[in-house]
Amino acid sequence: MLIQFNIHFKTQWGQSMYLLIHSNDSSANKTSKGVNMHCNEKSEWKAEVNVDTTDSIYYQYALLNTDKSFNYEYGGIRKIQLPIQKEKNTVFDNWRSSYGDSPFITAAFSDCFFKRAQTITNEIDPNLNLILHINCPQIEPNRHFAIIGNQDALGNWDITKKIKLDESQYPIWSIALDANKIKLPLEYKYLIVETETDEVLAWGGGPNRKVNKVDKGSFTIVADENFIRTIPSWKASGVAIPVFSLRSEDSFGIGEFYDLKKMVDWAQKTGQRIIQTLPINDTILYHTNYDSYPYNAVSVYALHPIYLHMESIGKLKTKKQKDYFKAKKQELNAKSFSDYQNVMNVKWEFFKIIYPQESPAVFKSQDYKLFFESNKEWLVPYAAFSYLRDVNGTPEFGKWKEYSLYNQSNIEELSSPHLAHYNEIAIYYFLQYHSHKQLVEVHDYARSKGIAIKGDIPIGVSPRSVDAWVDPYLFNLELQAGAPPDDFSATGQNWGFPTYNWELMEKNGYQWWRKRFQKLAEYFDAYRIDHILGFFRIWGIPVDAVWGLTGSFQPALPLSREELKSKGLHWDDNRFLKPYLKENVLYSIFGKYTDDVIREYLLQDGWQNFKFKPEYDTQKKIEKHFAALGYNFGNKEVLIRDGLYMLHCEVLFVRDLRQPEKFHPRISMHSSATFRDLPDETRRILDRIYVDYFYHRHTEFWKQQAMKKVPALISATNMLVCGEDLGMVPDSVPDVMNSLEILSLEIQRMPKKANTEFAMPSDAPYRSVCTTSTHDMNPIRAWWEEDPALIQRFYNRALKMQGPAPEKCENWIAERIIEQHLESKAMLIILPWQDWMALESKLCLEHPFAERINVPSNPRNFWCYRMHMTLEQLLKEDEFNKKVKEMIEKSGR
Repeated sequence: MLIQFNIHFKTQWGQSMYLLIHSNDSSANKTSKGVNMHCNEKSEWKAEVNVDTTDSIYYQYALLNTDKSFNYEYGGIRKIQLPIQKEKNTVFDNWRSSYGDSPFITAAFSDCFFKRAQTITNEIDPNLNLILHINCPQIEPNRHFAIIGNQDALGNWDITKKIKLDESQYPIWSIALDANKIKLPLEYKYLIVETETDEVLAWGGGPNRKVNKVDKGSFTIVADENFIRTIPSWKASGVAIPVFSLRSEDSFGIGEFYDLKKMVDWAQKTGQRIIQTLPINDTILYHTNYDSYPYNAVSVYALHPIYLHMESIGKLKTKKQKDYFKAKKQELNAKSFSDYQNVMNVKWEFFKIIYPQESPAVFKSQDYKLFFESNKEWLVPYAAFSYLRDVNGTPEFGKWKEYSLYNQSNIEELSSPHLAHYNEIAIYYFLQYHSHKQLVEVHDYARSKGIAIKGDIPIGVSPRSVDAWVDPYLFNLELQAGAPPDDFSATGQNWGFPTYNWELMEKNGYQWWRKRFQKLAEYFDAYRIDHILGFFRIWGIPVDAVWGLTGSFQPALPLSREELKSKGLHWDDNRFLKPYLKENVLYSIFGKYTDDVIREYLLQDGWQNFKFKPEYDTQKKIEKHFAALGYNFGNKEVLIRDGLYMLHCEVLFVRDLRQPEKFHPRISMHSSATFRDLPDETRRILDRIYVDYFYHRHTEFWKQQAMKKVPALISATNMLVCGEDLGMVPDSVPDVMNSLEILSLEIQRMPKKANTEFAMPSDAPYRSVCTTSTHDMNPIRAWWEEDPALIQRFYNRALKMQGPAPEKCENWIAERIIEQHLESKAMLIILPWQDWMALESKLCLEHPFAERINVPSNPRNFWCYRMHMTLEQLLKEDEFNKKVKEMIEKSGR
């Protein structure tokens, strides 16, 4: 079978067009054939290929650059089907660029929002030899494409004679014609039509499409691209709430996976289309409330068993057991918060009772065997780690007497079913199997209702995780990941996670990350990449630091002494690298406690100058010292501890860990005493160095870093991708996210424009998620009471209201804020559940500040917020639910 491929494309000097023939439609397959195409003077590229197959043809186009690298067209591998009896075939293609359609080919749309009824692929009529088709995934399930043109076969521009296109190959829409009955040139337009009424909603924008030549002895396909939409793009709204925050009559002291079904019901009832959660991975490290931190995963694969609905695992046998757990359920559900530690303790009591009762039958089932085989690569190490953690009384595997270094064969031997402790390991298989089953059931239920569930992929993993134990070389354990100072924390954020060894990960195509994303895709249709800036560069903090101020970006381009001197700086190691502990600085920080601080923590180091005693020469040593004080820890101790932390940050540069003779400017150096005490000229020089270093020097470098990683990661699944791009954002971030068509995050309180106090939702780009607040900040009612002066400016400028702002966020204020967001052009408006509830004071929690989920500046934050009403009660609030639905419908979402 001979196929002639044609494509019109104007290349740059030195480039040539290649046709790549693939064996299937997987991006992971190897190209079986690469054909160099030939070009005429009209920039029309042509190549002829003989193929033996009578099945589908898989191919794509790529530009070969002068450096032998390829630029692939957007959208991955193409697929066409040809009739088997045609010996000669011609394909006219258009180069696929990123037209903004990539979100619409993701699972969130194909399986939820735009899910279409299954249609049977039509056989091509052998008498028809011309196919017109257009690639367009952005069309709602109650609409279809039609075509009209200047031929009898296309209705001669009579709109009543428009022809519905075949959608069996969606998102390809096609029509088959008899080329022998076509009078060239053929001109036509595509139309969007309301299926139920047959009303034409929109004509495709731009000039008429044309076919000027057709070989009537050949079977011809004309493949159109870039439908220009002339009606508003699709938009929707949703709700954000952690699983642990859900409350139902069935749950046990904390939100559970099955509670998401009732949240799906509420979303459907109010016209919302997406539910966003926080991470749901196992975080069990110490069996304390410290483990409530959902971003501190002990495994990037394992689900947290605390979210299991216990009664669905197995039924208790005795009345005593039933009465005990019924009483515990009532006790824990009566609390206003998710009592993590106590809930986990009681659930483990249940698990230990039910496991020996139910596991024999479960382990024999075919469904379980399939689950185990599909997941044993991570499941066996995870279960062994969990067992060893509890046996040794610590997740710090470096302190274990045995198995501190992971060895696969040793762990497989440890996990043998013939050993006495096997059930202490296998219980984790049992719990993960049920967690998987319950969450898959929820996911299927949500899809059946047209609701997408959006997960959250944390940027880090715990240094005491099974992942760090199994693959220690993938992590830089000498650094802690975090964030530089921002609106959330003036001293930066120290998340305590190790940073990644990206160079090693790159060698196998980032498989660790790809497998992680693929596992998440079993449960979610969309995901939020936590701190997407970390794929450009991550804030790396020394392991002996508590605050984030002495960190540096990794990777980065540190400065040498020679380069600093060339910029006019008179370099001095002591002045620029050592903590600046002058007497006047001490008095400004500690006031009346200064003499006590000098006596206990410092040593004289010259006239009116000091240095730390060895036992306090790192922030971690200071943290340990004050932690040992226990209950003797008051306001004075907090002031002294934080003051000592600050003194450790009184430097102007920090050393690069890989190249100790190179340096990074200390972030926020302008607010330090060591900077203020410098001569004016030195400050001006440092200011120029600082601005260039943080805002110009790395722009292209960090873009290159991201483009090596992010495309490989997001191509691992078909989920809709959203990036959390907040904080100190490099200039290259918007370019990368736009080129990859990743949805950004837009928050009114965190404007991205310089010299702007409040972002306006109306300015949000279409490919974005716009929201009123996040789990890291106060919901709108509490925020309204934070800072009266700021709220007054917001009231006058953002809400465009006159006069003094009300002291409380009254219902009508919340409604106005939410309306602003709903009316924006952002694709998705996802509001915290607390902010939706602000619409009705009768349904709000009495104390607004109790609605906050996390305080980023507090690494020991207890993540315990829980809905104050049950989902069953929420579903019965007909008047409120009707109002939410009307607001959403009015906004066109």
